[in-house]
Amino acid sequence: KVASVDGNVEYRLYSNDNDGLYISTSTEAREIAERLLGSISHFIVLQNAENDLFVLMPGCAIPRRLHTDGSHLSVQVILDRRNQEWINNTGEVRCYLYPIHNSRSFLVTPSLASSMYLMVMYFITGSYKDVFKMVESCVSEELTAEEKQIFDQLEFLGNDSHPDAHACRLKLSVVTVGLGGDDSMKCPWSVKMEMEEYCKKHQHVSSAC
Repeated sequence: KVASVDGNVEYRLYSNDNDGLYISTSTEAREIAERLLGSISHFIVLQNAENDLFVLMPGCAIPRRLHTDGSHLSVQVILDRRNQEWINNTGEVRCYLYPIHNSRSFLVTPSLASSMYLMVMYFITGSYKDVFKMVESCVSEELTAEEKQIFDQLEFLGNDSHPDAHACRLKLSVVTVGLGGDDSMKCPWSVKMEMEEYCKKHQHVSSAC
C-alpha cells in the first residue's frame, strides 16, 4: 500500500527476487511489452519507482511449438513445466528479467541464457526478423548446461519451412562455424539442405532476413 503526495493510494505487489520492482498495472506498459514481444504471451511487466519497465519471463519450463497435422505451421507455444532435468539446469534463477530500454524500442538481454531463450521464443512464434537480429548475441565458444539445453530446442524447429526460417538457420550456421565441440554450439541441421531450400525460396525471404 503506497500513498502518493496528492493523497491517492496505490496497492503494489512487489517482487521478492527483484528489489524495488513491482507488477505494473499500466495498460500502456503492457502494450509496450506486447509490441516488443509479438506473439509471446507468457510474461508479466514489472516497473520501479522511476517508471523503468521490465519484462519477467519464466525460464523453468521447456518451450515447444504446438504440433499440428502438418496442413499449416503452428506458432502456438507449449510450456513443459515437468522436466526436472531442465529445471535443475536453470540453477537458482528460474526467471529471465529483460529491462525495456528507455526509448521503449527494444529489450535488453543481460545474459547469454536470457538472449538464447528469447531467440528461441521468437523462433517458435514466427518472429523471424527478431531471430535474425538476435543471432550474433546468442553465440559462445562454451555453453553452460542451462545455455546448452536452450540452444538444443532449435532442433525441434527444423520442420519450419518458412523462407525466413531457412535464412535464420543459415545465419546461425555461419556465426557458429568452428564452435562444434561437445559443450559448444553445433547446429542440428544440414547446411546443404538449408541452402538448397533458401535458394528455392529466395524471392519470398523478407528484407529483414
